[in-house]
Amino acid sequence: MKKSRIIGPLSAIVFSFISLSANASLTNGTFEAGDATGGDIGGAAGWTTFEDVFTSAWDGPGWAPVSHDTTPGTPTQSLKMFGPFYDTGSAAGAFQDVAVTAGQDYELSAWVMNWVGDPFQNLGILLLQFIDGTENPIGEFSETVDPYGTADVDLSVIQDGAEVSDWTRMAVSGIAPAGTVSARVFLLHIQTGDPCCAGGALYWDDVNLTAVPVPAAVWLFGSGLLGLVGMARRKKT
Repeated sequence: MKKSRIIGPLSAIVFSFISLSANASLTNGTFEAGDATGGDIGGAAGWTTFEDVFTSAWDGPGWAPVSHDTTPGTPTQSLKMFGPFYDTGSAAGAFQDVAVTAGQDYELSAWVMNWVGDPFQNLGILLLQFIDGTENPIGEFSETVDPYGTADVDLSVIQDGAEVSDWTRMAVSGIAPAGTVSARVFLLHIQTGDPCCAGGALYWDDVNLTAVPVPAAVWLFGSGLLGLVGMARRKKT
């Protein structure tokens, strides 16, 4: 009986270390709520928005390809942001808080698009903050519209092989510091250029926050450790 009591708790410790409390789940990351059939509606369910932010279902000739995933039968809406038009450097945006686990590595990803029919100089920023129990940020990771983070990039030019009106994937990741209780996901739109605010909009879609899988080396360490314990048991037997 003593031998079986050794391996049970040890295996539980190893595999709880490996799993590390996995995924966080955003609400309405595909922006299908509310129903914007026929145009735009203000805001988006599950998100706090500021300045000019809309759930958008515009599509067809003369309009942007509103949804990132155009497979028939898939969601058909996205989140649309204007300006603000009155102040260079000011942002329109949306954010949402999600419970996460301190010590876990998370990736925030999203798709963004600047429609060719709009004026340009529209900069998108994807921002991930980790928040402590007193609502203060204790870690911050951000990405401009260039998915490789090489520069602040204007969507009006070809970038990383993508043309205007193509959807561009953005991603940023970071480890939640000690004391983290939640992650705050920001989608931001800043008008750039001089003179200020040429106009236009950004579209966001398919936003995801996921726990980064533990590397295979950790799985090997865990399985190897359990194997050594099993060998020790056999020797004693």
